[in-house]
Amino acid sequence: MSRSAALPAAGYEPPARLIDEAGRLLVRFYPEGGSTPHDFDLGGLAVSAPLRRSLAEAFATVTGPAGTRRTQVSAATLLQDVRMFVDVLADARRPPRTVAQLTPAHLDAFRLRCGVNHARRASSLKTLFRAVPDVPAGFAARLNTPVKQQRSTSGIDAYSKAEFARIGAAAREDVRAATRRIRRTRQFLQQWRAGNIDPVTHPQAWRRGQVLDHVDRHADVPRNARGRSSVRDVGDVAPLVTSLHLTQRDVAALVVLMSCLTGQNPATLQGLPVAHHRADGGVDTAIGTALLDVVKPRRGRYRAHMTIPLTDLPVWLDAPTGPVQLSARDQLHTPFGVYTLALELTAPSRAVLGTDRLLVSWSVTSGKGRGGGLRVAGDELIPIWGRAHPVTADPPEVADPPAADTADGPALVLDGRRLRRTFVEIHQKPVAHTDRTLASQYLLRNRRNLADYQKVVARVLAEEVTRARATTLARTLTPQDAAAAQIDPQQVADRFGIDVATLKRVLAGELDTVLAACVDHTNSPHAPAGQPCTASFMLCLSCPCARAEPRHLPVQVLTLDALQRRRADLTPLQWAQRYAAPHAQLGDLLAQFPQTTIDAARRDATDEQRHLVRRFLNRELDLP
Repeated sequence: MSRSAALPAAGYEPPARLIDEAGRLLVRFYPEGGSTPHDFDLGGLAVSAPLRRSLAEAFATVTGPAGTRRTQVSAATLLQDVRMFVDVLADARRPPRTVAQLTPAHLDAFRLRCGVNHARRASSLKTLFRAVPDVPAGFAARLNTPVKQQRSTSGIDAYSKAEFARIGAAAREDVRAATRRIRRTRQFLQQWRAGNIDPVTHPQAWRRGQVLDHVDRHADVPRNARGRSSVRDVGDVAPLVTSLHLTQRDVAALVVLMSCLTGQNPATLQGLPVAHHRADGGVDTAIGTALLDVVKPRRGRYRAHMTIPLTDLPVWLDAPTGPVQLSARDQLHTPFGVYTLALELTAPSRAVLGTDRLLVSWSVTSGKGRGGGLRVAGDELIPIWGRAHPVTADPPEVADPPAADTADGPALVLDGRRLRRTFVEIHQKPVAHTDRTLASQYLLRNRRNLADYQKVVARVLAEEVTRARATTLARTLTPQDAAAAQIDPQQVADRFGIDVATLKRVLAGELDTVLAACVDHTNSPHAPAGQPCTASFMLCLSCPCARAEPRHLPVQVLTLDALQRRRADLTPLQWAQRYAAPHAQLGDLLAQFPQTTIDAARRDATDEQRHLVRRFLNRELDLP
């Protein structure tokens, strides 16, 4: 049942985003998740008031609902780049006062100031100045000139499989420790609330329960009028609060583990919502599946919102290069298990903070109240966890040692981008990006992974070709058979397993599909008996109901050529999965003819046949 979306009341106006008052120039940023707005102050930009106003208006547009910088981190990064650009303008011999006075020389000086990061920072300016009207043509041309980014030599390669396994194991141990700590304390608190701890017989335990009850409800200890802890007799503030609430390190371990299990961006994982849909219906006997609506702004305005499934299947089941064995203890071997565990562990913290974000931690140095407080997951959790919990790297001389945490190498620098790269390289499938991005940005840029990728492609190609050649090819009438059918149709019909009437219809083109003719479309192996076949015409190549004759040769040749050309448009793995089998079948089918006959068929093909092949390969002829 559908219903109309709620509309604003009459006279509604959106809140102001550019605030210019009392000498301050603020851009108010509203996060998409509905959390607290953040004000970016552009009033201190060291340029003239008109130019400062133009930059602020563009910044407000780019970080607004229709802009491309829709996370607080990306907006802050953009402002940092703008400040650097403004510093360059301020140092110029004749600082520009308006947008019209910007020149290519200003941009060249900015790139020199940026050093190796000039391409990324120039890209930020390009984003900003798309929202600036009347940009000088010379400045715009220089801004849009492609500049080769100097490639960094650090932090770009994936981790080895052994390193990846050690990272996941270390994160699981941290999550297990947090789970044991919180569940043990909650069990004790449940006993206290049930009245099972006597204040006379066990006064110290009862007093601890009293304090923990307050901690559970408020994420803080009871305090006196001066704001100081009044529970010195029970213990220090941090151990008491973190016995019931996750620490920043605990949440970071959850993010690392989810990244190892899903391959999603850390920013996406840190912003996971509590709201979800149970596709399994909540039935214990079904495979647990939670569907979550998330936002990845870098996917663009129309694809930023996406739904990700978190299933109760081990992630290593679909790894084409061999399983990455993960422990099955607790709930920590599947994305669904980690997500439901996080729901359990953060429930009291979320109730206190009043947030719909999944990951909430208690910090001793920041948050509400003295001595610490709750806050949602930030944006630097993975590097923080890596520094607090160093994981051993592989020794340089060993390519892929055992996964045990006994290697003698240095500590790894933990990076969420490398975790994501490692996941997609192991599983050879895109995660919130396209197949082309998988190939060009993840697989081909890592030389250590290139050999593995080539092995996967070779294996898939061999499997598809073997499968194609294990099937029976469509039976083909030669020109001699077609000529013999004019003299003795019964003899030719018997040889090809059809009756004379069907043979005549085949030769007349009345039963054509695309690559052959179908002599019995209601007795197909791809549909129930007696039902019309709805399979792709590509399957006619190995269907027992198919009969090909010389008239089909031009279309078959054109199709083989088109499949060969599509190698350049797809990743090698994608092409092997989609087209290796029909390519091999067509090659074997055409091998029955002399090369001169094939060349003549290609040369004499009509425009109508070429159009038919284009429609066929574009899936325009498939039945809905």
